[in-house]
Amino acid sequence: MKGMLIKDMRLLLNQGKILFLMLIVMAMILSIAGMSNPSFVVSYITIIFSFFTVSTVSYDEYDNCYLFLMTLPVTRKGYVREKYMFGFISTCAAWLIGLVIGTVLMLAENRLSDPLEWVGECTVYILIAWIFVSVILPIRLKFEAEKARYVNLIMVVVCCILIFGGIQLAEYLPDFIVKSGINFLNRLGNTGFLVLAALITAVAVGVSYACSRHIMDRKEF
Repeated sequence: MKGMLIKDMRLLLNQGKILFLMLIVMAMILSIAGMSNPSFVVSYITIIFSFFTVSTVSYDEYDNCYLFLMTLPVTRKGYVREKYMFGFISTCAAWLIGLVIGTVLMLAENRLSDPLEWVGECTVYILIAWIFVSVILPIRLKFEAEKARYVNLIMVVVCCILIFGGIQLAEYLPDFIVKSGINFLNRLGNTGFLVLAALITAVAVGVSYACSRHIMDRKEF
């Protein structure tokens, strides 16, 4: 797995540095121009860059590279484990860089009144990025690049429909249910909410990893 990590890290340095610089420059320009706040910088860089993990699968598929990889001391289980570990490392690195840039912008605007609250808010973005990776990576392993693109588009549409439907449904819910939900979130507080979000993310990653293992075990090259 160490060799696979080195391969993807080198690929990240060669192919991802230009994309990463573009993301940083664009996010900073939007923030300085007043079109977004510093938290947008963190979320934008972290979430968008998380998709680079999935793109490494495309490079592995190119020119029957899977067959070559499996002749090396690389197992299907190790391949899946490496992709999730690489996704964790790359998104953490992008998040830290985004956090530093966002913090500098917050200090420049004299808006950093509560550092812990700021870090807690930014932590939500890396959890969202890991959920994105957890959803997209099994799909990418299951389907080829062209099919996966359509499947991802369908999933985005379905998610938008579910979110819109949930918002519309919430308007018809009895007041006591809405108040109970609001009171529950208030009782959790910021720390409790982060713990709950982390647990949901951990479950999503665990289910995704199990699905990816199953898909890779049955995959034919």
